[in-house]
Amino acid sequence: MQEAPILDGMPDFHDTLEFLRLRDRRSRADVATAARISTSHLDKIVGNRITPGRNSFDKLTHAFDLDLDQRQHLQELWQPSRGLPHAEELRQRLTSHGVQADLDDLDARDVLAVYFDPFRTVLHGNRIFRRTVPGLAEADNNFSLWMFSPAARDCIDNWESEIPYTVAILRGTLGRYRDHPRARSLFRKLRATPEFPRLWDTTPMQVAYECRRLAPINLHAPWTNQPRSLSLAIGEYGESPDVLIAYGVFDTLAIAC
Repeated sequence: MQEAPILDGMPDFHDTLEFLRLRDRRSRADVATAARISTSHLDKIVGNRITPGRNSFDKLTHAFDLDLDQRQHLQELWQPSRGLPHAEELRQRLTSHGVQADLDDLDARDVLAVYFDPFRTVLHGNRIFRRTVPGLAEADNNFSLWMFSPAARDCIDNWESEIPYTVAILRGTLGRYRDHPRARSLFRKLRATPEFPRLWDTTPMQVAYECRRLAPINLHAPWTNQPRSLSLAIGEYGESPDVLIAYGVFDTLAIAC
């Protein structure tokens, strides 16, 4: 049986199907039988890169052992790639909605707050956010790129456990927007970093979606030189479907104990 391929490129529906089959050491005939479709149909889907209809897609999805995030990822790869406005357009929308007053209020309450697009390009952030992520401008104001920078490695105590989670989030995001020029540009820049290619290539089906985050981030706060634990809540910004907002609350005792 052929070895499962390394999925080192942008997420792709057909490549992922073939990876899942070879990962499980199954023949196409076996997968087709489990999915209750013909082997010739599966050959056309994978070999000729034909997009299956909804009925065949649902059957194929259930032919593999996938968790909820993996099922969502495969469905998004099956669907057409999504579009996304430019970051500057999203920034202007937020400015017109008056988000700066909310950011200033959260600053006064010691709450980190940041608005970002699905690629984690920062659109607006309060002062607490900016001082928590030193060197963000050198990473194109993109939090995903910043996570693979020396600044992030110095700042985040549990960096080694955070970057696999970052890669898992990126897999879902890049899959959803895989044909977008900004997605492809971000992927090229990430592959030029020392750590991203190793993690991307060795965790082919580890995918996560941002709003389900539970674990805190452990930081060396640059402005106090004290360890702090940052708990994040991430959700969609109601006024714009292309914007996410994250709120962060610090808890020093969580690390001190």
